[in-house]
Amino acid sequence: MSMPTVIEQLINNTVREAYSRRVTPRATYRLQLHAGFTLRDALEITPYLHRLGVSHLYLSSLAMARPGSLHGYDVIDHQRLNPELGTTEDLVALVAELRQRGMGILLDFVPNHMYVGPENAWWNDVLENGPSSPFATYFDIAWHDHPRERLRGKVLLPILDEPYGKSLEAGRFQLQYEHEGWFLRVHSTRLPIDPRTYGLLLGPVLDALKITLPADDPTVLELQSILAAIRHLPGREETNRARVQEGLAEISVVKRRLQELADKHPLFAETLVQIAQQVAGQPGDEVSFAGLAQLLDAQAYRPCFWRVALDEINYRRFFDINELAAVSTEREEVFAAIHAQPFAWIQQGLVDGLRIDHVDGLLDPDEYLQRLQHHRILLDVRCQLEADPAPHEHIVWEDLPSLVETALQDAAAERTPLYVVVEKILGSGESLPPHWKCDGTTGYDVLNEINGIFINPMQGDALEVVYHHFIQRSMQFDQLVHDAKIQVMQSLLASELHMLAHRLDRLAQQNWSSQDFTLNGLRHALREVIACFPVYRSYVAQEASASDRAAVLLAVYQARGRDPLLGHEVFQFIAETLLLQDPHCGSIPDDYRTAQREVAGKFQQLTAPVMAKGAEDTAIYRFNRLLSVNEVGGDPTHFGRSPGEVHDFLRRRANDQPGALSPLTTHDTKRSEDVRARLNILSEWPDEWGQRVSMWSRLNRPHIVTLEDGTHAPDANEEYLLYQTLVGAWLPELTEAGLDDFVKRIQAYMTKALREAKVHSSWINPVTTYDAAVSTFVTRILDPSFSAEFLDEFRNFVRHVHRHGSLNSLAQTLIRCTAPGIPDTYQGTEFFDYSLVDPDNRRPVDYLSRAAVLDELDRCEIGIPPRVSDELGSTGTWDAAKLFVVSRSLRLRAELPDVFACGEYMAVEVQGPQALHLYAYLRMANDTAVLVVVPRLTSTLPDFDIAPERASLDAHIKLPTPWSERNWRDVFTGRDWGPQPDIIPAEAMRREFPIALWVTHRCDT
Repeated sequence: MSMPTVIEQLINNTVREAYSRRVTPRATYRLQLHAGFTLRDALEITPYLHRLGVSHLYLSSLAMARPGSLHGYDVIDHQRLNPELGTTEDLVALVAELRQRGMGILLDFVPNHMYVGPENAWWNDVLENGPSSPFATYFDIAWHDHPRERLRGKVLLPILDEPYGKSLEAGRFQLQYEHEGWFLRVHSTRLPIDPRTYGLLLGPVLDALKITLPADDPTVLELQSILAAIRHLPGREETNRARVQEGLAEISVVKRRLQELADKHPLFAETLVQIAQQVAGQPGDEVSFAGLAQLLDAQAYRPCFWRVALDEINYRRFFDINELAAVSTEREEVFAAIHAQPFAWIQQGLVDGLRIDHVDGLLDPDEYLQRLQHHRILLDVRCQLEADPAPHEHIVWEDLPSLVETALQDAAAERTPLYVVVEKILGSGESLPPHWKCDGTTGYDVLNEINGIFINPMQGDALEVVYHHFIQRSMQFDQLVHDAKIQVMQSLLASELHMLAHRLDRLAQQNWSSQDFTLNGLRHALREVIACFPVYRSYVAQEASASDRAAVLLAVYQARGRDPLLGHEVFQFIAETLLLQDPHCGSIPDDYRTAQREVAGKFQQLTAPVMAKGAEDTAIYRFNRLLSVNEVGGDPTHFGRSPGEVHDFLRRRANDQPGALSPLTTHDTKRSEDVRARLNILSEWPDEWGQRVSMWSRLNRPHIVTLEDGTHAPDANEEYLLYQTLVGAWLPELTEAGLDDFVKRIQAYMTKALREAKVHSSWINPVTTYDAAVSTFVTRILDPSFSAEFLDEFRNFVRHVHRHGSLNSLAQTLIRCTAPGIPDTYQGTEFFDYSLVDPDNRRPVDYLSRAAVLDELDRCEIGIPPRVSDELGSTGTWDAAKLFVVSRSLRLRAELPDVFACGEYMAVEVQGPQALHLYAYLRMANDTAVLVVVPRLTSTLPDFDIAPERASLDAHIKLPTPWSERNWRDVFTGRDWGPQPDIIPAEAMRREFPIALWVTHRCDT
């Protein structure tokens, strides 16, 4: 057997082993880790989560994050475990406990960006050495593309809270010499000084020393030698890699020699301090800052007022957050560096799969996902070869990646070696690219589909009339999104648009047919195309798919119609560029093709944040017809879903993405699943809701705050949002003691909503007087001494809504746990949870109470536990009922893994006068079936109530022929129903519990 054949056989065996070891979660539970909830805390609740029916802890990022981070997305070192979360021993102990119970870990991974504070070693090296830093290409920095010549070769640092000149003359910059070299301190930020510019500081030090020391003094001679070494350092723009490496090595020597000189000669150390104070300048003496200004100008960065970033920042950010710089993950060395630790955990058996954060931020998600799978195999192969290299001593290591790729293609497996899901927000009618090497998305699509079942699509127009009547004007969501995206590109992401326009302008100048396009015209056209882009982004890398081509051409067509004065040719040029087409229908020069791909790639990386900031973080805070449809990945213009639409969606999901996650709440949702479930009731009562909200507004009119300029706070649209928020978030058993906390939560939410909407206040220009006025309004209307009549009316309405909203919650929870996909439970939501957007949804969870209730439920081995029965007849919390549904459904998944992991999904026909009020389906595999039946839109049914003795629903289930005459068992009640006819009355299924989960006996054949 020849050597290549030996290697190929090894790789093929490794691929097969990887597939055999692959673990797909059965049910996940999301935990937000931070200093207040660590790996040890996760270990403590593992027994409870196991009893709940969870197979995998879905953990937020474990990478080293900014100190005090509450979410872990501000990573400063991908290669280290965050010590605030625990130690490696803690992680090993947690996994050992999980493995003992047949459980594992799904890990959230952040490949797009890093926090670029003083704790980030890579970023500090970039600031010190500029383009010659070994990490200069690790971040997506436009080193030489900035329109301002003075900023080329520099990083713009928007770290000042006032203009640069004011900061300089106020003495905000403090020079310090430390063990690692010279540094500037600005507030809490420490900036390195480029050693190539040390002469500006050490020259005056040498002059001062010569006054008191003879010319041949060893201190003077050593300092002169150091200065000579500094003068011979290669510049930051040096391109010869050998010279660059020599220079970096010499810099380390220079720093060491300076420190040794300071340690041995106190006079030298004292002079360093004196010169630092002198160069730093004296407030009030403008001339004294000339030296500091010269030193700052010589650095590889330019500190500036944070507002400058809106127009001129030259590094790509995570959305508009200056402290989060984009990472060039598409570069092989960067990919390897940031993935080293998670893949080490995967190899060690500590992690079973990855959740990839914000996949649309990557330059080429398709290539990235392929690389993930290849890297998974490649590491195993390298590990085996390094452990026993003798038989393979003639290996050409550079050939391994291509051999691994061939082996994976030959495997032709339906699934990938590593379980991976991606955070991808799909637009209306959009599908995940079918060739992506992943198991699916994190599930915003299924979240919105399930939610839509419980919205009455026939009442959208009626509710819109109520909304427009209340706010006294008309709003169209599509226009709001367009205008918000334009606003975002003129403010938050203006610099990204400017940089893209300059790239496109340079491309235009390379072709005679586009040389007359102006930079201003291209920028305006680009802005309009992005504002009209119908989805988050396209994925054109080599050639455009049909869906990408359709999205680009639609955006260009609409943009041309909105701004026809720019001319057809400009838009045609943009379309050709984005679709990588040849403007002359001939051969394209390589340099033109390269530049074209760069423009198309940067365009694709810009449309996603513009859509996110424009639609998710602006428009849906302005358009308040029904807040339960204003969700991440949702489409407020699509009001509700018919059963048929959702059946079609879930059938496709069973075929295409059975391993995708199925959440109802995530750490990023705008409101919890139970808030949405309650608000959905408003779609069934548009007339009553209109009457109520008008009455509440009249009662609360005296509490509207009038500002000095005559502005009323809140305005009508904000007041409408507030009333819905109160209806959705009001706690069933809110006591006076808990009212203060509730008021603070609502005030915090309203402040965030106002600033996201960007109408009367914003994060960039917060109008604190307006924010405070709205908070005052909230306080007054929720204070019984001010608003007793309103609160009485409000409580009566919410009490009525609560019962039906709670039924919606139980129904959607059962669907989440049994529909195609991996049910994902967000921390604490196995109880009813009425949280709003973060940080409200990241409050501590009381796991002791949840475990105690689960113990109580489990003591009732058969039938509905007494506590659950009591809750169904009350107006209080239904926590035990929801926990009962979650635990019993997830445990059934564990009993019947084939049914839920890869089983068929079939819609079940519902017949009868009230058939539209039921949603039913089957999950089937291996001659076993599970039947799910839930009610919907029940609040308008005559005399309908969820208490068992008063339930009334005139509809029946028609079982398909293969499943009639089977013995069925009710999972919730434990009742054996025996053989059932093909027609089952809904009343029989709901007699003891309002939702139904039936399973055929295993003995059926």
